This record gives sequence, structure tokens and C-alpha cells, in this order.
Amino acid sequence: MTPEAILAHFAHEPTIQEIQEAAIRYAEVIDPERIEKLRRGARAKALLPDFKVGFNGDKAIDLDRGGTADPDFYIIGPDEFGWDVSLSWDLGDLVWSEQQRLIDSQVRLMVKLRDDILDEVTRLYFERRRVQVELLLEPPEDLETKLEKELRLQELTADIDGLTGGYLSRKLEKG
Repeated sequence: MTPEAILAHFAHEPTIQEIQEAAIRYAEVIDPERIEKLRRGARAKALLPDFKVGFNGDKAIDLDRGGTADPDFYIIGPDEFGWDVSLSWDLGDLVWSEQQRLIDSQVRLMVKLRDDILDEVTRLYFERRRVQVELLLEPPEDLETKLEKELRLQELTADIDGLTGGYLSRKLEKG
């Protein structure tokens, strides 16, 4: 039997690329369109001013001491009210803003997460495939060993499903 003939037994199963794509989609990491949208938003935000509105309402009160023999008087003047509005821009944000730094930081974290997910799903996929090949080429004769290998196969399938939102099991059911 050739390696190709052995692996042909599993042709109905998803490829490693399909599993990896499912894992990345499920984890929602590194969507280039979403990242570009965030960057455009950060640049556009720099064009908008910071807008502040204030209100000041005071009553004018003054003290008239008059002469030494005269009593003191409090004079209540007219009410003073005022509004203020301010707009300000940080033109440096057009070049580089704190928002853009945060986006870049998040992208680095997402790339690391993506790499970790891909490493794990790839390891699980090929470990599962090795168990399948072992069961095909050297089927265990005793029930305990066979049961142990079948449970390991189910465990690896469940681990891959956990990283892909059930993608592998759904494809196996259809397949």
C-alpha cells in the first residue's frame, strides 16, 4: 500500500487548509477589511474637532459698607449668565494618533493569537490523522486498546471542533 492510497481513505474529510480557515473564522482574528476600517476611522476622527459647551450662571452680589455709622448693605445685581462653546483640533492626530497605536497593538495581539490557533489546530489535525492511520494499518486486537484509540480519535475531533465551532463534525456528518 502506498502512502497516497492510505491517505485516500480520508479524502472525504476536510483538508488542513479548510480546518485552519474555519478556526480563523471562528476566532474572528485578522480580518484585513475590519482592520483597515478601524484605521480609516482613526484618521477620520482626527478631522473632527473636540467640541465643548459650557454654561455659567451667577448672581452678582456686592457688599456696600457705606460710612462708619451706616449699616452694611448687600446689593444684589442683575443675573449674569453666559454660554461658551469651544472647538479644538489636534493636527498631530492627522499624522499619528493614540487610536492608531492602539489599533496596531491589537493587530499584533491578533496575529499572535492567530499563529497560536493555527499551531494548535495543525498539531491536533495531524495527531488525529496519525491515530486514524494507526487504526487502519494496525487495528488493535484487544478491546481495551481499540477503545483507547477510538476515544483518543474522538477527543482530538472534539478539540478541533472546539477551535472551529464544530466545523469538522459538521463536515464529517455531511461527508
